[in-house]
Amino acid sequence: MKKDLNIEEVTGVYIAFLPNRDNWSVYVINNRKEPIETVMVNASGEGKLQGKEKQTATLRFLLNDIPSESVKPFELLMPDSLKISHRYWVSYYIHNQIFDKKFIYTPDMYDNDLDDLPVFGSPGILLT
Repeated sequence: MKKDLNIEEVTGVYIAFLPNRDNWSVYVINNRKEPIETVMVNASGEGKLQGKEKQTATLRFLLNDIPSESVKPFELLMPDSLKISHRYWVSYYIHNQIFDKKFIYTPDMYDNDLDDLPVFGSPGILLT
């Protein structure tokens, strides 16, 4: 079963949050030299919002293939959503090898001093 799977370490694939006019766009970044295939993302969130415990539905996104050194958007978040934690479980293939990784955003990652994301040439939040 699980012991029979050879799951290698994920490198060169990230999640990024970029501010837009009224919301935040969430992207998968493929910073590898080869495309990643059959990309699937499970997204969920939970935490306190306006004094009440909130839990989002688990959303599943099939992004298909992401070319080398490129990005693909998959979710829009309202600004209040950054006040709760988010989990992104990303799975993909390179050739016939499966890879997967959990990325976690916590509200303390957001501040007014956003990191400059070189892939986009604009400020945002990078989950590694």
